[in-house]
Amino acid sequence: MNIAFVSGNPHMPQVVGGVEVNTHALAQELLRRGNDVCVLAKLSLRNRFGVWRAARIAVSGHKLWIDRDLGYPVFRARQPAHHTGALPRPNVAVVQNGPMLDLAAEFARIAVPSVAYLHGLGFETWPDQPAGLPFRGYIANSQFTAERFHRRFGLQPTVLPPIFRRADYATAVNGPMVTFINPVAVKGVDLALRIADLCPHIPFAFVLGWPLGLGEKARLRRAAARLGNVELRDRTTDMRTIYRETRILLVPSQWEDETWGRVVTEAQFSGIPVITSDRGGLPESVGPGGIVLPYNAPPAIWADTVATLWSNPDHYEQLSKAALQHAARDDLDPDRQIAKLIETLSQLTASSSD
Repeated sequence: MNIAFVSGNPHMPQVVGGVEVNTHALAQELLRRGNDVCVLAKLSLRNRFGVWRAARIAVSGHKLWIDRDLGYPVFRARQPAHHTGALPRPNVAVVQNGPMLDLAAEFARIAVPSVAYLHGLGFETWPDQPAGLPFRGYIANSQFTAERFHRRFGLQPTVLPPIFRRADYATAVNGPMVTFINPVAVKGVDLALRIADLCPHIPFAFVLGWPLGLGEKARLRRAAARLGNVELRDRTTDMRTIYRETRILLVPSQWEDETWGRVVTEAQFSGIPVITSDRGGLPESVGPGGIVLPYNAPPAIWADTVATLWSNPDHYEQLSKAALQHAARDDLDPDRQIAKLIETLSQLTASSSD
């Protein structure tokens, strides 16, 4: 099958978020099984990667940039919706974020069926009548997302959780850190700093994720220096180096659009318990392998939970085993996931050609 993953946002390496990492993992697994894959994404001017390529596009007179550094062709354009016809004609377009309706409408214009892969709640701003939507089908990344979609449109998406290669994340844990990944406002950075302040005897690692402005990064560095028990770490392509030193993963997200929480599953592959908020799909991804707190619980409650788990070896061992078991569930088996995706997309393709 020839599948185009389509995004109105930048793809790796310009942005390394949950959608982008999941797209890359899906592409790799599909390629291993003999499928053809490409990505159409936005070319951002936020960094040298994008500025250099945009300049090359302008000089060449072309409208988009094509690279294959990730192992599959990535078509990058300032306005991806204008370039659907430039792709090798796919059997189906999997539209994932950004202006999804516009992107799907452009594929419909060239008679390519599209399916929406729902990673967020942006669909809640779509028109109320599902019959007018330009998609042939829907996939949701969690039960939480599927239920919200069903509540609005009366349609039941296929649930396909994010895909992971266990070997990319699983490691022997021997580190002494409480780790917080992606220290930005919606992910709960202010709460995480308060927790660290209330737990001065516990070392914390804050791992950079989404791009931070110079002011935000400077503020974070000042806060870490003031506290003394917070170490800032750059993001990495090998998350095992982070989880190897992680005793507890802290996920104090304040974001309603937190429809899964990829780092939760990554950590659980190594038996790392997770302390998370109850936002969005986080309780679903954590399952029994951690502790779920109200997102707006006082910082003292969060700090007490961290300190108790840190100092109670029996409770820690119980949650660690539960985390390993939860990460081993059938829903996260890549073979099952890819088979389910191919089946869903094949049915869509067949129905579009009837």
